[in-house]
Amino acid sequence: MSEKNQRIKCSEEQIENLKKIASSTTAGIWRIKRAKIILGALEGRSVSRLVLEVRVPPDTIKKFLERFAKEKMKVFEKPNRRPTSREASVERMLALLEEPPPARSRKWKDVTVRYIGQDFSARAIKEIRDLIAANPEYPRAEIARQLCLIFGLYQSNGKLKITAASIILKRMDMDNVIFLPLATRIWSTKPVRTSLAVPEPRETMVFDSGDLEQLQFIPARTKRGSSLWNSLVERYHYIPSYRLWGAQMKYLVYGGKHPAIPGKTTVENGNKTFERKSRRNQAITWNTEDLDGHRGEHLLAVLGFGAASWRLRSRDEYIGWSDELRSKNLKLVVNNVRFLVLPWVRSPNLASRILGGITRQLSTDWQERYNYRPVLLETFVQLGNFRGTCYRAANWIQVGTTQGYGLDKKHKENTPVKAIFLYPLHRNFRRILCKAQPLLQETK
Repeated sequence: MSEKNQRIKCSEEQIENLKKIASSTTAGIWRIKRAKIILGALEGRSVSRLVLEVRVPPDTIKKFLERFAKEKMKVFEKPNRRPTSREASVERMLALLEEPPPARSRKWKDVTVRYIGQDFSARAIKEIRDLIAANPEYPRAEIARQLCLIFGLYQSNGKLKITAASIILKRMDMDNVIFLPLATRIWSTKPVRTSLAVPEPRETMVFDSGDLEQLQFIPARTKRGSSLWNSLVERYHYIPSYRLWGAQMKYLVYGGKHPAIPGKTTVENGNKTFERKSRRNQAITWNTEDLDGHRGEHLLAVLGFGAASWRLRSRDEYIGWSDELRSKNLKLVVNNVRFLVLPWVRSPNLASRILGGITRQLSTDWQERYNYRPVLLETFVQLGNFRGTCYRAANWIQVGTTQGYGLDKKHKENTPVKAIFLYPLHRNFRRILCKAQPLLQETK
């Protein structure tokens, strides 16, 4: 906390009043969230932590803390602005639940609130409230699991959307739409560090194209493979955080002079068998990490793919979809969130070869893991530090640049501008993305 925040003091009576506002369903979202800000500050929480807990921009939090230090409880007498459209929808929901209409009233269906792209009616919220009240022993994870089962929140591969459900519940709790039990663990934004040693050679390794005839893109699925991927990104990537969000794939890229297993090869992965034919100067693809004895001689690079950006004007204009279609079909767009050629590796055109090779494998791996194929890739290149040459050489298309945005207005001008690159994985990607109900089999 800053020195200003540390000087905030309240009497016991004021703290009790703050707690009443923070737990109220009738005080209004503006007051509820700001009472939670003060209580959090009194407990020593940082501004960045408060942003996560109340979803209020850091500048707003800082200004309110300064104002509260001067005016105390008078700041709650009158909000300094009208509720936003979203806040108004939450307040309508809270008002209905405070004074429930008759069971057959259409209001139970018509009054809704949206969380993470999912609309919840008043009847649905009441069902969640009843679930929590009837099972006080349930931890948050079990409530999230039950939420998935009740409302049919499933991934394309049939697994429950536990992470998404947990975020939805947490945001409902922020708005006092529901009240969750105390968390059993403290959420940390810092990634857990790994202890796996990074295999760094003592000198630069220079290869010509003949030395790296074959490239292998091996998904980092085992604990050891994932730890190696994390360690390399943490140590050598200019963005050291390795946490990926949503559906994702991590790859370790190996290379060598000769095919890992010559000719037509069968690789067992669980109960499935995959056949790959090796071709000179092309990537050999594998869908298993159990190939320690057959990998290329050299670890060359790592790649990471995750969820696409929610809204991106240049990309959305290039695709031509509406906000509604974007909300429904965004999962068919995948973000290349990390790409790192290891700093001791030197080889002509290696980066563009890797980008070309992974585009031929990613759709198949994604289909195997999530039961659908993406049709478009996106990535960001930080201008000033990079030019995106390897992406251009691999036929990625630059469609625009970001506007330079940050939650903290004071740092907005210093937010780096990034070039936006896209790569179609399907020739009819626009037709697929712009369908109200995309036929996922068309992407195969």
